[in-house]
Amino acid sequence: MTQMRLHLTFPEERVREPIVYEICKNFPVVVNIRRADISDDSGWMELEMDGDLPDLERTVAYLRDRGIVVAPIEKSILEG
Repeated sequence: MTQMRLHLTFPEERVREPIVYEICKNFPVVVNIRRADISDDSGWMELEMDGDLPDLERTVAYLRDRGIVVAPIEKSILEG
């Protein structure tokens, strides 16, 4: 099992959509929201996802296809 830590940036047209629900329903990955800030016109989220690498890659492709900007979060030296 692999873990990805991602920073998601949502455009205005996607803020009201249940993206996390859609991920959990359509992909065999475990999602953990670490931080988020969502308003009516924009939003961002730090997300951890656990799963098999091909499933994680398909999930990231799905997010990008929906217009969500996906960037990896690198572990800091302090985190280990």
